[in-house]
Amino acid sequence: MQGLRKCLVSAIALLAVACGEASIPSTPVVHEGEGLLELPLVATTTAGRSYKLVGASFAITGPQSITITDTSADTVSVPLLAGLYSVQMTGTWHVERTDAPGQTVPATLVSPNPMSFTVGEGQTRPVRFLFKVAGEATADVGFSVDHGGWISGSVEFTLLGGPQYPSIFASLGGTTVPFVISFASSTVTRFPGPYEKRVEVVTSPVTLQFGGTASDALQSRVVPALEGLPLVLRMTRTPYNSEVEIEPIVLGNMETGAELRLEAQSADGAGDSDGYPTLQPLAFEGFFSIMRNGLGYYDSASGWVHGEIAPQ
Repeated sequence: MQGLRKCLVSAIALLAVACGEASIPSTPVVHEGEGLLELPLVATTTAGRSYKLVGASFAITGPQSITITDTSADTVSVPLLAGLYSVQMTGTWHVERTDAPGQTVPATLVSPNPMSFTVGEGQTRPVRFLFKVAGEATADVGFSVDHGGWISGSVEFTLLGGPQYPSIFASLGGTTVPFVISFASSTVTRFPGPYEKRVEVVTSPVTLQFGGTASDALQSRVVPALEGLPLVLRMTRTPYNSEVEIEPIVLGNMETGAELRLEAQSADGAGDSDGYPTLQPLAFEGFFSIMRNGLGYYDSASGWVHGEIAPQ
């Protein structure tokens, strides 16, 4: 059993809002029928290093159409009418260290953009855009920098199934939906074999996010059921070819009957000096499905997926 992997990812909770030209009160008042969006734009690592997202603008659409361009504050909190929203990050954003303002830190956006989310009445709701940032650090929740990895891509939904009518996933048919499954840390175990070498990655609780057009079925039925669960990623490589076999990846909740399943085709992947698959980002294609089943009902949606697996 080996320790935590050292790939650095920053999880940025980006929920900035301002209604038209109206100013944002320092202490937001939440009225009946509203929830609260919170946007921390600064993260401080356990080593004392702080980062800030700079120059981003946000367009939020849903029960309210809201735009913000002023992200100079460390945190923004704004009430919104309860409902389903989509947020698009625009502008010439970049990440800086707070002790070196004006000096850009290389960062790559990992999560979908736009991203969909829900706000419930009386609920405080964070939403995270994930960035990969080079370096070594640990961090707190909010705008955060942590050890971890992700599985990201886009699903072309083509099939809907189950006797439930109308399907809760009906709006997904014929659409392409980006997604990311991210985790802050993982534990890696290597299993030797006479002809093949297998690596097993067990993650910390995951964050599941969908982008594109806001979907109530995904945000209200799928994300809450699967959020915070760990997953297991198993990859096998033989010395006879350069392909890595990826076992089906399953994220499931037996209590709610919700399941997300990703069946990736074998992908080109390098091996280390001992012949094990290297834990580097790996492009893949395959089959993606989500389902909900329980007493008296079953519903599902599936399609072709292509994306990237970054297991460390």
